[in-house]
Amino acid sequence: PPLDAIREEIVTSLYSNIGPEGNLLDTTPAQCRQVVLPFPVIDNDELAKIQHINDDGDLPGFQAGRVAALFDVDGDGDALADRLDEICAEIDAMIEEGVRFVVLSDRDSDHMRAPIPSLLLTGAVHHHLVRQKTRTKVSLIIETGDVREVHHVALLIGYGAAAVNPYLAMESV
Repeated sequence: PPLDAIREEIVTSLYSNIGPEGNLLDTTPAQCRQVVLPFPVIDNDELAKIQHINDDGDLPGFQAGRVAALFDVDGDGDALADRLDEICAEIDAMIEEGVRFVVLSDRDSDHMRAPIPSLLLTGAVHHHLVRQKTRTKVSLIIETGDVREVHHVALLIGYGAAAVNPYLAMESV
């Protein structure tokens, strides 16, 4: 049967909390320090708010960082694999510096640097962070031009994204 959004409000909720996750077995006030998004698809303004969340320095623990999800087009598959390794190393360094919101962006692609497919990128980064045991310290926000359908967003969320900014689809509309 179809979902009943009125009577099954909790089950069909699209709210998501982004930010570091604490120990599920230990309840502390620090676990409440998260950002609540009413919908996992965010526009450019909401993304800018997240990226600049602690510019004033009044929200300790809410640092955001941005990583270019682009690779050199002159290379082949090895260039893509090398860039994925570089991105994972960049994110590890960001986590050490206290970054808790990582924006993976393919916005600045050009004829020399191609965007890494967002699903490949999200999966690679997510699994790297799981292997490093730092996945719960950071939220991944994907800023991508290759998302065109609801199914694409659902896949990215399933692969570990906390929010998605499909900037090209929004600009096209």
